[in-house]
Amino acid sequence: MYCEEDKFTDADRAALRDIQHREKAQTRTVHGDIAMTYERREIFTFHADEVGTFRFDVRGIKEAIADDRIPARMYKIPEVKEDYHQHILHNGGVEPERLPRITGADLERPGLLVAWPNGYQTMIDGNHRLCRRMQLGTKSFRFLLVDVLHCVPWMCRPGDEEKLFKSDRPEGSEVLHTEIKVVET
Repeated sequence: MYCEEDKFTDADRAALRDIQHREKAQTRTVHGDIAMTYERREIFTFHADEVGTFRFDVRGIKEAIADDRIPARMYKIPEVKEDYHQHILHNGGVEPERLPRITGADLERPGLLVAWPNGYQTMIDGNHRLCRRMQLGTKSFRFLLVDVLHCVPWMCRPGDEEKLFKSDRPEGSEVLHTEIKVVET
């Protein structure tokens, strides 16, 4: 499929930093000085017989790109081919019932593809946006392309998800319990 290099703008960078409502960390006091904080992060699961299964912390990768910690290049597909659209629709974790809720600025956020050493690419963010744009008759799609080797700090094998959630904690705080729940879609 033909694509052309595009400009990675300040608006694109801001869109990467925009935390979706479902991802915002929430804290509540449980008892006295004990607070419980939880967050939901978007995890994309990829499987191929050649490499096995990987989980990608999409939020972590987007933050790293926005902060220039890993390189990425912006591209535009002027006209997404129907066979690619169908492939994404059926193999990219798309939940058709979510498509009508994708509107406005969400439709303009670029997707995120990782490039594998064998030349293949996998869209780890933007599958729903691409399908919604096609549904609305908009055939173009912009995406950031990043080498999978730059994503390693935000990747893990199933069962090792806790690696993705290590973060700096406020001084004096202690983690009493960690629970990772991966919801398959």
